[in-house]
Amino acid sequence: MNQTNNPTLSRALAAMCADSDGADAALQAKFAIALRHFHAMLDELRLTDAELYRIAGWLGQVARDDELIMLCDMMGLTMRSLDLARTGSEATAQNVTGPFPKDGVAEGPNPCQLAGEDEPGQRMELRGQVRDAATGQVLPGAQVIVWQPNQYGRYENEDDSQSEDNLRGKLRCDEQGGFQVFTVRPGGYIIGREDTAVGILMKRLGRNRQRAPHIHYRVLQPGYQTLTSQIYFAGDPANPVDCIFSTIADHIVEVTPHPERDGHQLVTLDIALEPAA
Repeated sequence: MNQTNNPTLSRALAAMCADSDGADAALQAKFAIALRHFHAMLDELRLTDAELYRIAGWLGQVARDDELIMLCDMMGLTMRSLDLARTGSEATAQNVTGPFPKDGVAEGPNPCQLAGEDEPGQRMELRGQVRDAATGQVLPGAQVIVWQPNQYGRYENEDDSQSEDNLRGKLRCDEQGGFQVFTVRPGGYIIGREDTAVGILMKRLGRNRQRAPHIHYRVLQPGYQTLTSQIYFAGDPANPVDCIFSTIADHIVEVTPHPERDGHQLVTLDIALEPAA
C-alpha cells in the first residue's frame, strides 16, 4: 500500500492529537489503519468526489432498508470477523447470529418438543452434550436456545400461518450435560428482497441470495463465553452456494437414520464452551 504521494492522508493522520482532551489512543491507532485502507481504495478505484458521495448516499439507503448487517454478511465480513475471533482452542466456533433470535422464549423441559405434532416435514432429533472446552468436563444446567425456519424456510415471526414462537425452544442440559430436541428438518430460503439497495447490488454482481438449510442455537452458562452458532447438514446441495459463506466444515453435521424412531433422522451435536476470560 504505497501512499507516499498522498499529502491529504498525511494531514488526516496528523490531525489526530494523542494529547488532546478525551483522546483515545487505541481508537486513534485503529482509525489510522482504516484511513490508510480507505485512501488506498480511493486511489485504486480513482473515485471522484461525486462517486464517493454516491457511495455514501447508497450506504444511507442500506441503513434505511435495515440491511447493514446483511451487507456485512454478503461481503463475507461477518464470517471473517468470526474467523479472526477464534482462539485456536477446542471450543465450538461461533457462527452468524441471523436476523431472528428470541432469547425471551419460555423455558421448557429436556427433551424439548420444538415441533408440534401437526408440523409438516421430515422428523428429526438433535441430541448432544455441552462440555468445558478446556477440561472436557460436562456442564450440567447449561441453557440451550434453539430456533429455526420450517420446512419451507420460513421463520414464525415472518409467517402469519405459524403460531407464535413456533420452532423455538429453550431448555437446560441434564446432569450429564445432555440435551435432546425433537423437530423437523428446516428448509433453505432466499434472504432479503430484489428491490432493496443490497438486493439490487447482489443481482448486479451476479450473486444468489440463497441460504443453506440450518438450525440456530445459543448456549449460555455462568463462567463461560456465550456461544451463538448454527448447524448445516452434510450433503445438502445449497451448502457450497450459501450466500453469506457460513457453511464451514466445523458446522456441517452428519444426518443418519434414527436407530429408535422409524422414519426419523438423527443429528448428534457435541458443544464445547470457552471459559470466560
